[in-house]
Amino acid sequence: MKELPAPEVVTHFTELLNTLDAYDTIIFDLGDVLLNWDSIHFTSETKGIDDVRKMVNHPLWQDLEKGLINRELALTLLSCELQTPYSKLKELLELSVASLKVNEPMLEVLKTLHERNKKLYCLSNVDQESFSYLYANFDYWKYFDGIYVSALLQLRKPDEAIFQYMISSASINPKTTVLIDDKSENLQQAASFGISTVKYTKDDIEYTRIEKEDNGSLQDINHHVIKKKVSGEAYLNSRLRDFPFCKSFVSNGVALMRSEDFSKEIFSTAVILHSYSSLPNDVIASMSCEILNHDGKNKLRWCFYKNEARPENFPDDLDTTSMVLSFLLNNKKLSREEVVPVAEQMIGNRNEDGIIQVYFDDNRPRIDAIVAINVLYLMHQIGYGAREELKETQAFVYDFLTTQKYLNGTRYYPAPDVFLFFLSRLVVDFPSTFQKFHKPLTEMLILHINSSSFPLERALRVIALKRLGIVNRADFLGLLDGQLEDGGWPMYGLFIAPRSNTYFGSRELSTAFALEAINVMS
Repeated sequence: MKELPAPEVVTHFTELLNTLDAYDTIIFDLGDVLLNWDSIHFTSETKGIDDVRKMVNHPLWQDLEKGLINRELALTLLSCELQTPYSKLKELLELSVASLKVNEPMLEVLKTLHERNKKLYCLSNVDQESFSYLYANFDYWKYFDGIYVSALLQLRKPDEAIFQYMISSASINPKTTVLIDDKSENLQQAASFGISTVKYTKDDIEYTRIEKEDNGSLQDINHHVIKKKVSGEAYLNSRLRDFPFCKSFVSNGVALMRSEDFSKEIFSTAVILHSYSSLPNDVIASMSCEILNHDGKNKLRWCFYKNEARPENFPDDLDTTSMVLSFLLNNKKLSREEVVPVAEQMIGNRNEDGIIQVYFDDNRPRIDAIVAINVLYLMHQIGYGAREELKETQAFVYDFLTTQKYLNGTRYYPAPDVFLFFLSRLVVDFPSTFQKFHKPLTEMLILHINSSSFPLERALRVIALKRLGIVNRADFLGLLDGQLEDGGWPMYGLFIAPRSNTYFGSRELSTAFALEAINVMS
């Protein structure tokens, strides 16, 4: 690249806004750009450093920002390296975090650009714990189309790889993109990709227009992901062509070790059809045919069990029915008018507190927050979302989230991540109704990043966060590493029969969610 042109000095935020308005995509840094903070504090300890910037510039802190170590370990190691007590470093950090304030003029710039329908991204070096705090305590996140933070990417500015990754994953055109940052090294790296730059400091604003004919330095970073996707699709499609009803397995442990074949339920098939968007048409047709071919008295109601395995007098359930009907509606295999009679039966199937129940049978009074979510999803699909009879069910789900009851799982779904995933579909697909769910849901998902190593749980977190605008590369890398040699992913007990403590899952189910995670991240 040619020597960078001399920067222009921008003297006012109005002038800055006009400069940025020439671009389609604007990338914002956080610290010292969108947020102001104080780094120097006098603490209860007098020994050692008083400026947090000395700490955050240390290589160990950079490991923390890349998500390679946690904050407790980072402060422990830094206390040795900087010859400063752990307690003082912790206090310094807490005081600095407490000093964070929004840069109001820059926030107005962000808001205005959002109103002008610009593509807006956050790209910041920040550790996961700090990001969780920032997300919970500030509201500017809603203006961003995508949020890229170092701890969730396991990449850090000014490394070349973080710009390569962001350009590729967000499909950014560098020629029509500008980065606002306070550090010269970050801006220089962005400029090497053809991204124009604004260096922001409290004293002045320097704008540099970059004109680069090609992006020769941009490498294909997705080739290994594509290989994994192709291998996974070959595995899944082959299995589903052989067994259109995906084979489930049962065990008394969530990992389904020493599990037994139980090809007598249809719920896994319904979940795959509803949740994985890239099945071949012939596979969809055969799976749909199997689901529609049942001998129940109510042709548009389904039971968890297949016909031959259904216990005597075992009722249809709203969970399986709502998942199947949602899929059939999405794929135009049923009309809204055909679904409405069943929806009316569901609405009438509430307990004394007004909450939608699990079974079409008052003799089995059960409620489950995820079942409630799936029923609410169907109701919104057919335009029933505003029905007065659904308010108690919606309040039940909100309470289950905000009081963190979900941490113990639900009656039929043991893992917290499953609840957060299904709720994310509802919140993202019907944002006007579920606006108040958005922030607490995202906060909980951020806290769960890397919280478990089961591939299916990683996939659920990746999908949910990406749909909410946050790139969770940390779990995504772990998910890719969990792929087996045959192309599939290991089994996991997605749901449970509580009386017998029997978990149900399959490799097809895990693989379908893993492939959907690859879809949303590609």
